[in-house]
Amino acid sequence: MELSTEKAFETELPPGTVRLQDEDKEATLLWPRPSSDPNQPLNWSKKRKVIHMVLLCIYTTLVFALLTVTPPLWATMTDELGISFEDLNYGYATGYAALTVFALVFVPLSIMYGRRPVYLATSMIMLAASIWMGKTRTTLDVIGSGFLVGIAGSVNEALFNVTICDLFFVHQRGTITGLYLLVVTIGTYLAPVASGYIAVSQGWRWVFTYCTIFMSATVLAMVFFLEETKWEEPASLLMTEDRSVARQDVSHATEKHLDGKTRDYHRAGSSETIALKTYRQRHPWYTPSRDTSTPAIVRFMRHIYHPFLILVTFPAAMFSALQYAWSESMLSFLAVSQANLYPLPPYNFSPIGVGNMNIAPGIGAILGSIFGGPFSDYLIIRIARRRGGIYEPEYRLYPFLLPGACMVAGVLTYGLTVAQGMPWIINAFGCGLVGFGLGACADMALVYVQDSYDGIIGPALIGVVFVRNGMATVMTFVIPIWMDSMGVYNMFLLLGILTALVMLTSVPLLIWGKRWRIKLGDKYKDLAKHV
Repeated sequence: MELSTEKAFETELPPGTVRLQDEDKEATLLWPRPSSDPNQPLNWSKKRKVIHMVLLCIYTTLVFALLTVTPPLWATMTDELGISFEDLNYGYATGYAALTVFALVFVPLSIMYGRRPVYLATSMIMLAASIWMGKTRTTLDVIGSGFLVGIAGSVNEALFNVTICDLFFVHQRGTITGLYLLVVTIGTYLAPVASGYIAVSQGWRWVFTYCTIFMSATVLAMVFFLEETKWEEPASLLMTEDRSVARQDVSHATEKHLDGKTRDYHRAGSSETIALKTYRQRHPWYTPSRDTSTPAIVRFMRHIYHPFLILVTFPAAMFSALQYAWSESMLSFLAVSQANLYPLPPYNFSPIGVGNMNIAPGIGAILGSIFGGPFSDYLIIRIARRRGGIYEPEYRLYPFLLPGACMVAGVLTYGLTVAQGMPWIINAFGCGLVGFGLGACADMALVYVQDSYDGIIGPALIGVVFVRNGMATVMTFVIPIWMDSMGVYNMFLLLGILTALVMLTSVPLLIWGKRWRIKLGDKYKDLAKHV
């Protein structure tokens, strides 16, 4: 394989701007530059990365399954337990409230003490929550178990994307983030379909029995096979390696492209003087940061403060937070409106029917994840090739308005037709468009902020997820009130207009995004020193 001698990154380029193609435009340069340490997650073998991602994908599926399997069961739970729809909705919203708050606690801990202990702790909390949900008798059980699910799921969205940055290069992140959103789709849309069938055939409590069984197996697998991806450059490298030479050597890391497709993967510069970690070293119970000059409580408070500073400072973070929050809030509108409207005339759906309405948005979200993931990765390489090999994060946003328009059309199609009692197939088509827009827009928005500011991606994603979950929580509480006061038709008409305005916020980033990254480059570098 021919290796490019082109520099992988030039210091005068603004944050996020990198060289992805060599001068001959025959090889894709790896960014971030992998070090010579074979233990760096970027240098892991494909097998290790696959095992890691499979475990996290199963974990993610179960997290979102537990968050969303209950709405199709509400009618049955109300009849059996006497718990009102309003209280069930409060329990649903409580989960999102916990998602919002506890991400501020767990994600900073993952930065300070490692990803693995946080994943393990939250998976065990999730197991406890699934057991509790299966034992539900009162409103307190609904709210308490929902709160516990929220605590357990609070790290998933931010930490999963931090792990993506630990393991994968810029030109791979769209695909892997698409994979993440795909398993979110399975948990969010397809788990409720299964819960409806299980509730009718075996009883609603069996839904949580199956969740408990799957979660138990996942916890065991994670304990033994989930590795730590937190990595700090070994002191031996910092002391002995000539950094200018290292930069030149690592710039040779390439990914060869033949006929426009990736055929082989090459890792350059692994040091033979650094031994691979043992099994126990790869699976520690915690991995504290080497920075002991600052007290732990100060670092922890800094990690809580930084996400909000990043949100109000960097337009890319604000954009990603708004897009992800609004796209995911549509889940709340679909779930709550379906649970309230479909059991009633003219639809009179059973739990199976309510659950089956999630199939269309599920299919749409899968297609959207492909559009925002593999297609986006392919597109940025093609654009970079035409622009002298230079990649700008704004390339991700070039096709953004297409799924954005689908989101607007879907909200209006679903909402206006369900309000008038029109055939369910029309409602389902609208849901499918919403799912496509969600899968694509959320993917591109998340990867945009990852690529723009990967040096502060942990706290940046905490802020993004805080806004996302905060909006979802508020929406879940206000949707029933909004529907009663404004009517379903007028509510979704207003939502369609607001969705269009949200999607159009991508235009300023396309025009001025690079200029803002240049202007805020010094602030970014200063924050990156303290992460």
